[in-house]
Amino acid sequence: MTILRGLELLKAQFPTTPDLSSHCLFISTFMLASKVICDDTYLNKLWSIVMQGMFQLQEINQMEREMCQYLEWELKVEHGPDNVK
Repeated sequence: MTILRGLELLKAQFPTTPDLSSHCLFISTFMLASKVICDDTYLNKLWSIVMQGMFQLQEINQMEREMCQYLEWELKVEHGPDNVK
């Protein structure tokens, strides 16, 4: 649900953003959700291995940084009926 909420926020903020690939959006949202939810999560270097070389470490760092900026660093996940659409 956290990943979907992050993607929903991005879609609302940037409804027509053609330069972001769906892979980048999903992976960066998944990484951030994992880091927010789990105390023990992968480092970005390990994410590059898990993704089997699909992205280099520099690209992963950049995707994470840009995703945080897109979300305006609001990474806290609110729970409750008002936040489910």
